[in-house]
Amino acid sequence: MSIFFKKFYKDFQEYIYINEVLVAASGYAIGITTYDLLKSLIDQIFEPVIMFIIQNILLISPVYEKYKYIFDNIGHFFWLILVWIITIFLSFFVIEYLLNRKIIGLSSILNNKDKSEFIKQKIVTQEKANILPNDIDKKEIENEEKMLKEKITNY
Repeated sequence: MSIFFKKFYKDFQEYIYINEVLVAASGYAIGITTYDLLKSLIDQIFEPVIMFIIQNILLISPVYEKYKYIFDNIGHFFWLILVWIITIFLSFFVIEYLLNRKIIGLSSILNNKDKSEFIKQKIVTQEKANILPNDIDKKEIENEEKMLKEKITNY
């Protein structure tokens, strides 16, 4: 029976090592703690200040009382977007600048291949950052439709 437990223990150790269970567990623990930190920063510092400013601006507006329900719902939606953006910013600041660069002494750096791909993607994004279709978009769509029609007629 002891050989069974020794094998089980060995297999268990290999499982933990191969699947990086401890790395995942520590990442999860750090993630939960980071979430708590960021949530408390947003809830206790940013939200009261921003809500105070928004309420004082809206209370001045005569339209607010008439459409209070709409303003409250739209305001809640925009608040969620703002919280999302603040969370991303604070995550970057806390994890990259404070923890990674100042405490640990490392930095997230792109290698040359990734940096080149990153720059290419930024250029493509800037060229196609429009929401409304422009002439280039119209030509691309026409070409795609033309190619599809040709493919269909060839079958």
